[in-house]
Amino acid sequence: MSTYLGVTVRPERIGSIQDLRDYFQKYAKPEGTERIGIECELFGVHRETGEALPYSGVIGIEAVLNKLASEFGYEGIHEKGHTIGLKKGNTIISLEPGGQIELSAEPISNLHQAKAQLDEFFFHLRTVAHFLGPIAWLGSGIHPFSPLNRIPWVPKQRYQIMARYLARRGRKAHDMMKRTATNQINFDYHSEEDAIEKMRLVLVVTPIAAAMFANSSLSQGKLSGYLTERLYIWQNTDPDRCGLILNMICENCKFEDYLNYVLDVPMMFIVRGAKWIVTRNLTFRKFIQNGYQGIRPTESDFELHLSTIFTDARFKQYLEIRGMDGQRSHLISSVYAFWKGILYDGEARRAAKHLVQRFREKDIRNLHQQVERLGLRARIRGERVLELARELVRISEKGLKAQRHLNEQEEDERIYLLPLKEEVLKTARTPAEQVAHLWQESFKRDRRAVIDYMAI
Repeated sequence: MSTYLGVTVRPERIGSIQDLRDYFQKYAKPEGTERIGIECELFGVHRETGEALPYSGVIGIEAVLNKLASEFGYEGIHEKGHTIGLKKGNTIISLEPGGQIELSAEPISNLHQAKAQLDEFFFHLRTVAHFLGPIAWLGSGIHPFSPLNRIPWVPKQRYQIMARYLARRGRKAHDMMKRTATNQINFDYHSEEDAIEKMRLVLVVTPIAAAMFANSSLSQGKLSGYLTERLYIWQNTDPDRCGLILNMICENCKFEDYLNYVLDVPMMFIVRGAKWIVTRNLTFRKFIQNGYQGIRPTESDFELHLSTIFTDARFKQYLEIRGMDGQRSHLISSVYAFWKGILYDGEARRAAKHLVQRFREKDIRNLHQQVERLGLRARIRGERVLELARELVRISEKGLKAQRHLNEQEEDERIYLLPLKEEVLKTARTPAEQVAHLWQESFKRDRRAVIDYMAI
């Protein structure tokens, strides 16, 4: 085995599609040992102007990474002389194409530990800002101020190839890469049946969660007319690899159905050594059958390909949920709590499934589009999303209570749903609507007020 860009590269050869039949099954965890892995993306901006930080320079993203490494013991990940990420144990700090900084934290067992991971990450970022200059880190689904052409690219070969490829696939592809951010969470599964049940439920519930956590109304220094412009942008990125993959909501779906989907998504690249090889007119199915330029596929190639599947939920060595806007710091844990309460308690999963089982593919697809502009005011088969959201949060609360993960104050994980309940569901206003109102009224379109509001 070798390591490239912080990723372990394994040489296991894939000789036929049959070699991948058990790929997802082999990562199943014993029941009762499930963990969660959190991911959090933030925008780095100049505190006075709100403009995106450059990659290079004294007050730039690379300087931030290098300072994090020197102050807090991270190991740098480098490419062609540039620092493009950090690693400490199983925790990774990486960069999205526009310099969004992302925490991919070590898997843990409960939300109290996840909150501690977030707090440490935020402390590190604020400390580095104290050293380097007027930097703020914003929690939002879209960059609130900088237009696309004012956000520099991170110098990664992967992103250079993706930028060229995706520009041919969707008119908002570069906006997706440089102007959007999310909070994601990863869940284990203990069998194929368990994994598919969770995936089906996630795909149906995701538009409702996207409505609750809509937080991208302020864009390029003005109100865009969307509540989640991030969702609209993703819908116009690449139809081959983005969206809800609603064919996976069938009752009889298997891992094989997801594998067949992945095998037929066009590939972007192959990595050998330090060389990124652009692929053309190649799916992974064809790669297995015919190779490419004398190269034969390995399991690491398959995992690299999986990382280019950008659907709202996807399988890797776990189930990853990706469909919500980035949030202000106190609501990030609500994202994680909402999903953990439902997915890691059997009774909660059954209740949630019962609530949404009447919705069909066309209903879910239509709702997904409505949510972009309407948020919680959207309707599915005549029913208000707000009421569905409130019921799903009640179900999640019961699930978290049953899981009985207590902190030192003997509080269970339901405490992380309180901001969502009080600020969003009680007021019936999404985070996006709250930002829009403040921007127009109290903030009087003052960028510095927005920065202070969104900063971690």
